Amino acid sequence: MESQIQLHILRGSISNAQENRMDRWGTLVLAYKTLGVVFGGLVTSPLYVYPSMPLKSPTEEDYLGIYSIMFWTLTLIGVVKYGSIALKADDQGEGGTFALYSLLCRHMNIGILSSNRVSSNSSLAHSMHESTGKISQLGKFFESSMVARRVLLFVAILGMCMLIGDGILTPAISVLSAMDGLRAPFPSINKSLVEALSAAVLVVLFLLQKFGTSRVSFLFSPIMGAWTLTTPLVGIYSIIHYYPSIFKALSPHYIVHFFWRNGKEGWLLLGGTVLCITGSEALFADLGHFNRTSIQIAFLFTIYPSLVLTYAGQTAYLIRNLNDHDDGFYKFIPTKIYWPIFIIATSAAIVASQSLISATFSIIKQSVVLGYFPRVKVVHTSDNKEGEVYSPEVNYILMVLCVAVILIFGDGKEIGNAFGMVTK
Repeated sequence: MESQIQLHILRGSISNAQENRMDRWGTLVLAYKTLGVVFGGLVTSPLYVYPSMPLKSPTEEDYLGIYSIMFWTLTLIGVVKYGSIALKADDQGEGGTFALYSLLCRHMNIGILSSNRVSSNSSLAHSMHESTGKISQLGKFFESSMVARRVLLFVAILGMCMLIGDGILTPAISVLSAMDGLRAPFPSINKSLVEALSAAVLVVLFLLQKFGTSRVSFLFSPIMGAWTLTTPLVGIYSIIHYYPSIFKALSPHYIVHFFWRNGKEGWLLLGGTVLCITGSEALFADLGHFNRTSIQIAFLFTIYPSLVLTYAGQTAYLIRNLNDHDDGFYKFIPTKIYWPIFIIATSAAIVASQSLISATFSIIKQSVVLGYFPRVKVVHTSDNKEGEVYSPEVNYILMVLCVAVILIFGDGKEIGNAFGMVTK
């Protein structure tokens, strides 16, 4: 009898170990898939950050200050804000601005249109009466003040609008910046042809959205993995070849000196430098498509190191070639590997658009549930992942707006200025 019990316990422990291994493997697979969806906009930002900056006769000290700003922006916003804090503030696995607002509505009586419906739709929601005693003084203030509740709703809607704006501008500037690499080896190619090619690529991308995030991410992740690996390798080569001491710029005093020397011009350049964190909001907004652990693993162990090394390599090149900032990405690519990197960059720019498109679908679905967005068709594209959604109407509206941005503005620098406003 005892031997049977021991055998049963042993089988149970083996089964638990196998389940744990499968869970870990599943998390790693999800982390791999996030490369093709969540981080596209963030990891391809080196394509357009330096070209978007209105630099005038920059010096070595200016570039060191700019790299220091970008490093600490990536660290504080990417690692600390999103990687360590925001991802823990999910609403039953959903992320984004309206997920936070929905969470507040379910625990406090602050909703304006549909707070009762929000609380009743959630199986895990506590009743308003049960949670009243646990509400802080700030929560009681919001409950008692209609003005404060409206301001909170306005902030949530503003965040949603800025994310949608990001979803329009990210595809436009990413694809346009990548395709612009054709003009260096082929000067006969004019800007209009680059714009037309970029628009055609975006149309194809939006037509693929109906197949769902899982299928799209499985197709896109190898491309994003190649980009995430190759650009830091080029960055390391550039650091060694041009400016090995670039990492001294990690000291924050270079930021202080940058603003001290440049004054108002330095603050105006922030519109370009903050583009290095473009797409970081997708870490939180795309949470419903994946899970917290997979996003954290992919960001901390691949995306963050890749960006730090890539920007270090770009800056090292520019310190030795002070006036090449208008084409700050393709100029720092060695001639022998120009075309392979161009193909990877163009493919990655197409993938980059996916992160904000998926995030836009998620946040609009949340706002529709809360009753703060017009009713649109929302299609669930996964049988086992509730947060994986697609909206045909929203998809085609985004497509038209993205193409319009490319055809109307055309210049990546002008789009970059608008992008800086949305990101800030």
